[in-house]
This record gives sequence, structure tokens and C-alpha cells, in this order.
Amino acid sequence: MKEFLSREGHPFVVKNIEDDDAAYDELVKLGARAVPTTVIAADDAAQQEDQVITGFDQARLRAALTAAGGGSSPDR
Repeated sequence: MKEFLSREGHPFVVKNIEDDDAAYDELVKLGARAVPTTVIAADDAAQQEDQVITGFDQARLRAALTAAGGGSSPDR
């Protein structure tokens, strides 16, 4: 995941649920029960909701990043 996001030029924050109780609580609040879980913040101008993607699905990640204004092409 980190390699993919770095290669695509997207900033990210890593949270380790084994070392950080607050990160674990955040994961539970999202309704996710697996890692990796990626939260892509909504683009306020488009008034979208944050997107939560569990697992590593490049097509979904690219589409969500593009929709959020991340600039990556979904079919790249």
C-alpha cells in the first residue's frame, strides 16, 4: 500500500493499530475489521463522503483518489 501510494504521488499517514490504541479505535469506528484500511478524504467542493477501502484493490483506490481530486487516472 505504501509503495503504491508513494509511486502514485499521494501523501498518506500510516497508523499502526498494534502500537496505537487510538488508531485501533478509529478503525473500529470505521466499521473495518481488517488491514490495510485506507480512508480517502472527501473533496469538500464535490461534497462527497470519505471513502473507506479495506484491502488492496488498485482499481478502487485509483478511482477513489481520482474522485477525491487526487489526479491519478483510474485506468492508468
